[in-house]
Amino acid sequence: MVDEKKCPVCGAAVAEAVSECQRCGFKLVGLTEEIDRPDEGDSGVLDPSSGCGKPRLTLTKGPLKGEVFYLDSFPVVIGRDPGADIFLNNMTVSRRHAIIERLGNKIVVRDNSSLNGTWVDGKIVDQAELEENTLLQVGTFSMRFSCS
Repeated sequence: MVDEKKCPVCGAAVAEAVSECQRCGFKLVGLTEEIDRPDEGDSGVLDPSSGCGKPRLTLTKGPLKGEVFYLDSFPVVIGRDPGADIFLNNMTVSRRHAIIERLGNKIVVRDNSSLNGTWVDGKIVDQAELEENTLLQVGTFSMRFSCS
């Protein structure tokens, strides 16, 4: 029987001898193997009356294709930093690449001075509203926004 441990980022089971998570690519070596997740408070929880049922991003391109990230509270940080809410482990993604926020009844993505920019529906943006079926690109990862 092979000893297994869990990836501290995505929770996937990985063999003890493996140095990188097969699912998300997180390097399981050195001191970075143990990370502390920040406490998640209730601030920023989306009001059901906002017209957006269950906001989520579904990866349509990249190593985690098919993975769904539910946006339960805001702000949501997308980046290469293991502490990011949506961790995308690729050099084309800045450590804190973009931030998704709620502004009134709208959900918007804001580029966070990333090196490669944040793209919405094929256009580079500083900030853009996310609507049903909006395509968000961060580095080499593409994600489809859905609300229903």
